[in-house]
Amino acid sequence: MTGPGLPDDSTRALLADPAGTLACGADVDELIEQVADGRAAQLTEHQRECPHCQAALREFSLIWAPVRMVAAEPVRLPAAVRSAVLRQIRKLTADVWYTLEMADGGAIRIAARVVARIARDAARQVPGVRVVFGRSTESRIAGLAEAATLQHRHPHAAAGVLGRTAVVDLALAAEYGQNLDTVARAVQDRAIADLRSQAGLKDITVNVTIDDVVD
Repeated sequence: MTGPGLPDDSTRALLADPAGTLACGADVDELIEQVADGRAAQLTEHQRECPHCQAALREFSLIWAPVRMVAAEPVRLPAAVRSAVLRQIRKLTADVWYTLEMADGGAIRIAARVVARIARDAARQVPGVRVVFGRSTESRIAGLAEAATLQHRHPHAAAGVLGRTAVVDLALAAEYGQNLDTVARAVQDRAIADLRSQAGLKDITVNVTIDDVVD
């Protein structure tokens, strides 16, 4: 299949170069193909629960936007544009345990475990929150991702990060009698604000699960 924004044979050849896997074990090349084919919003069962895949799909979609914009014009997509986009993606996936920003003075990286720590500390500052866990304790996919992080040099990283994008899963124990919806939204707002100010992240999703209430 060909058409605006869809990869041609030469693009698919570039995409075929292995870029590794995410912390959850997802194949990076398959995620790139999913974005290039315009299927970034069509999440699989695994992707709907996985912060690593969600962060990668969002970041890849931002990077792929220039390709889609040019492809919408009645001209052939320049090979140089396509190659530049793929080179940027390759840099991002060189180490999926860090955020990455290319600054004038060099590369700036922040470990996923630091992103998770900032989010947890932010949640603890919200009135009505008693205990904060790194991820939902009820998620099967989260458990698989946690097992993967234990085998890496950054154990307990409870956030999916790529480029300037992050998806964080938090599980809370709140004080009994609190408006739980209000508490959860306050946690989201505080965590997003702190991640933007302290880590310089731009596209942030914070999923909050209240697993328990405490007297």
